Amino acid sequence: MMPIPSSQVHLWCCHIDLGKTETQERRWVLSDDERARADRFHDAKARLAFAAAHSWLRHVLALYTLASASQLRFVETMFGKPMLANRHERQPIAFNLSHSGELAIVAVTAGMPVGVDIERIRPVSAEVAAGCLAPGEIAGLAALAPALRNECFFRCWTRKEACLKAIGIGLNATPSSFEVSLDPFVARLVAVHSDPTEADRWQLADLRPAPGYCGALAARHRDWSVIWMARPALASRAPR
Repeated sequence: MMPIPSSQVHLWCCHIDLGKTETQERRWVLSDDERARADRFHDAKARLAFAAAHSWLRHVLALYTLASASQLRFVETMFGKPMLANRHERQPIAFNLSHSGELAIVAVTAGMPVGVDIERIRPVSAEVAAGCLAPGEIAGLAALAPALRNECFFRCWTRKEACLKAIGIGLNATPSSFEVSLDPFVARLVAVHSDPTEADRWQLADLRPAPGYCGALAARHRDWSVIWMARPALASRAPR
């Protein structure tokens, strides 16, 4: 069983080959609920991406527990954030999963709630961006050269989504209620409108998982470091 220091966040990123069909092994390792959720996707690539990402999550978490990938059981908070239900792991484990395009990433910690989000960089309209961001972020985005706006939007959005996932409420909160940095290299929570002291409690990390993608990691704790355990080029197969 793999130990994880309390000051580290382990990141496991893999490439999903959307040109392949879903394997029996992947179907076998998922729970009945996960298979049912995958089958609800009408688009074959979306179905494959969901199944592959959740299979990857199970294989990664099995490395930190005394359970096999297929034996892991999950429960959800009232807002739908999954947690491990297995009580026989030797250390408390917290995790978060994100997938976009052909990548899936899992963040694992020693019990510290964490949020991770990755996105494939693609064109986005000004109307969509305005509906997702806080006023200060919209103004900052508008001040950029047009060629930089798509990537900076997704850097901003993944930072916001990582924060929301870290506290376990996802999009049940209003993304415009707080602001994050747009700096391509410095990820931080700039302001929470309801509490001027809240931003100081957070630490964010900018992620560059693969060309054409961006991401962010967030926790309402400080003084932790990111450890990449697997990158897409090295993670085409699930860990054993």
